[in-house]
Amino acid sequence: MSAAAARRRKQLLAKKQSAASEEAPADQDPIVARLNGLLAQSSEAATDESKTFEEAEALAYEALQLAQSQVRKCVKNVDGQGAFDMAANVIIKLLDSKGRYIGMASQLSTQMVDALMETHTQVNDHILDTIGKIDRSFTNALMQEQKVVVNNATQASAAANSNQEDPKEVYERLKRLHVAFLRKVIKYTDSLGTQRFGDVAIHALMAQCCWDSKEYAEAALHFCLAEQPQELATLLMTTPDLPPNPPKAPALPAAERDALLTRGVIYFLALENMRDANVLLRKFVALDEGRDLDKLARSFLDKTNKFQTHVTFCSSLLRICETEAAPLFQWLLRAFSKELSRFPDLQPYTTKIGRIYFQIEPPPSMMSMMENMMGMMGGGGGGMSPGGFNPAMMAQMMGGGGPGGF
Repeated sequence: MSAAAARRRKQLLAKKQSAASEEAPADQDPIVARLNGLLAQSSEAATDESKTFEEAEALAYEALQLAQSQVRKCVKNVDGQGAFDMAANVIIKLLDSKGRYIGMASQLSTQMVDALMETHTQVNDHILDTIGKIDRSFTNALMQEQKVVVNNATQASAAANSNQEDPKEVYERLKRLHVAFLRKVIKYTDSLGTQRFGDVAIHALMAQCCWDSKEYAEAALHFCLAEQPQELATLLMTTPDLPPNPPKAPALPAAERDALLTRGVIYFLALENMRDANVLLRKFVALDEGRDLDKLARSFLDKTNKFQTHVTFCSSLLRICETEAAPLFQWLLRAFSKELSRFPDLQPYTTKIGRIYFQIEPPPSMMSMMENMMGMMGGGGGGMSPGGFNPAMMAQMMGGGGPGGF
């Protein structure tokens, strides 16, 4: 008898013994009892040194298949809440198994959100709280996976000479799965919730996830959508070694945190949230004690100065938006064009600001693109830059800009 056949025979015997020894409570569905039994066995096998990883994984995979079939059954019965509760319970248990089954949990989480969408289940507090628990379990499981990568750093070179996947690549792929899950949840809360662009609590989770993954520009957007200006300002000031953004851009004369400050202020204004734009700037300036703001203002107006400061630009932009002085707005964008041109993906946002605060209508070719950009804030970006735009593509399509652009 082959080793594989022997393992399969042992698994079948364990199933029979479990079914004979464990009786489900009278008020519990036998399928749910079976599912919980498989998850418990898988968890025990994962910590049992006498069991191989393949044996524990087989039990977890069987539980996954059973859960997926139950979710499909709930969808057929238009029971989105039931599908969500069933899937969430399994996802959390899979993630709590020392990070061994993140891929399976991610697969089920995608089906879970799809079930909510297909059944048109409205967003409620229970769903949001449970998604928060799933996010924490995802984060803990990823930390466990990261420890594996650190402890087995030598596996990377060995994997390069074999058919095995590099542990670092596995970790990065699992992080992307988590981001994809949160992006899908944002789209769901945007479609079936009560908040435009999606629930702020989910955006806060997404913001922290992107920040931890060093996706700082996207993190800034989600902090703005989460209405958390103080949190963004604090993170900006506690991160001294931000990399150049966009990639391969020339070294910026201003600190990268300043460029992210500008992103935050522009995002807030495009969202018609001037209050939080002011809070972000004031908090940033209060934390940045090493600058002379009067000197910065004089430097900004100095024509001989080759570079402009982001802090002064943001302050001027906010004051001009309050006065509704369209000529000053257009002058400010021209004066700061060298810095803004480094980030072409911001142009639709500045165009949106021009339309909201100064009634500067964009060219017809820009109108639909700007509206699509704002719609994509609800989670439809799909791995592109903030707002769902590719900066290089945007630069090519924008050409020389237009009214309210730069």
